[in-house]
Amino acid sequence: MAFENIWLFLGVMIAASGVVRLAPVLPERFRVPASIAVLLAFLCWAPFVLDDYRTPQLARIGVWVVAAMGLNILTGYNGQISLGHGALVALGAYTSALLMDSTEQMSFVDATPWPFWITIIAAGGVTAVVGLVLSIPALRLSGPYLAIATLALAISFPSIMKKYDGFTGGSAGIRLSPLQPPDFLDGVLDRVDWLYFLALVTSVLMLLLAWGILRGPLGRAFVAVRDSEVAAEAMGVSIAGTKVTAFTISAFYAGVAGGLYIQLFSLVSPDAINLFQSINLFAVIVIGGLASMLGSVIGAAALVFLPSDAPDLVGRIPGLDVDVVERAPGAIQGALVILVILLLPSGVAGFLHRLERLRPADLVGQVKGGSTAALARAGSARERLSWLWAIRPWAHHLPRSPDNPDGGESGS
Repeated sequence: MAFENIWLFLGVMIAASGVVRLAPVLPERFRVPASIAVLLAFLCWAPFVLDDYRTPQLARIGVWVVAAMGLNILTGYNGQISLGHGALVALGAYTSALLMDSTEQMSFVDATPWPFWITIIAAGGVTAVVGLVLSIPALRLSGPYLAIATLALAISFPSIMKKYDGFTGGSAGIRLSPLQPPDFLDGVLDRVDWLYFLALVTSVLMLLLAWGILRGPLGRAFVAVRDSEVAAEAMGVSIAGTKVTAFTISAFYAGVAGGLYIQLFSLVSPDAINLFQSINLFAVIVIGGLASMLGSVIGAAALVFLPSDAPDLVGRIPGLDVDVVERAPGAIQGALVILVILLLPSGVAGFLHRLERLRPADLVGQVKGGSTAALARAGSARERLSWLWAIRPWAHHLPRSPDNPDGGESGS
């Protein structure tokens, strides 16, 4: 079976996972793992039923899932705002590219490129060190001041890469030979499928790592510092240590995402991951949902699908000009962020979590309660209008009639 429409594939995948999640035949403790297993089974099936345009799209989602998860740890779980994470992703991509490029200085031993998987880990390590260095002076900053400081990093990074062109390739960047599947997979997976599974496995492993961190004492310390630094300190939590750790872990995730990025694209340049991408990365975790692993996945999918599919989908709305929509794709994302903030303050993931907990009886009760409240508001408004009519200064001058015992004319 082949899915020519990726939205049909995703719809079937989500529906199947939802059925397993809500299946009464399964014990409650097995439903979430079983639904995740169904999602992973569909994702492993995806490259065999989707075309060579959609499969790389899903692989790119894997890159941004890792980056968004790292930023969500920092912002959603720890409460520190960063608008410069795109620079850390780019730094990880440059680190991995330099280690894999035999013509550059960092391929130390006999000009032999490093294995790709080692360079991905090394990229995470380098950005973690950079994040540690950046987080120490950032301890004096919070809220919008920290956001501006990290924004300065995103603004200055491309200029730094262009400045040292002998090492980074300047404006042209670094181009690598396309990564090929290992010999034991020759004839089993082509290059596109291999890169897809590389992105899938990496993103799943990083999500599992995040789940372990956030479920442990460190994750609880992140949330405690976010909610109240005074209360957290009273409970013995080191505020400075927790913030530095969150920034370092978040930078590590950004570096791994950058290392994965260069494997998929085989090219990194100063403008490949720019300021716009940094702001987009922050916007998508707001859309997906702060302090939510599912929100990171949803946000990453939005980051990839919005530029390619949103203009066509929105252009089908009656009254909208497709050409105008296609010329302003950024307006769609901006409007979506505004709508999510207004209608779904906890993001799409938060809405789905609330919807999951909603029972039919609760829904009926909310509908009845909403109807009762609406009738009460209508009655109150009618009473206020009657009172305003009665106190009008000219009301006592109007003649009384059976239809108007208090005075007034029907035509006035």
